[in-house]
Amino acid sequence: MRFVGSIMVALLVYVLWKKRYRVLNMFLKRRWLRVLAVSWMMRIPFVREKMMFQTLH
Repeated sequence: MRFVGSIMVALLVYVLWKKRYRVLNMFLKRRWLRVLAVSWMMRIPFVREKMMFQTLH
């Protein structure tokens, strides 16, 4: 039973990896998830500095 569960998890990870952009687009269609993703990314100092540098220069 544990082996079958491991195979199912591995298969799920594989399918999600192959369809990752489709899954990402499906989630980011929703406005509140986009806002949440941007606010989460802006909490990372390196990302925030990089974005601010690109927008101001």
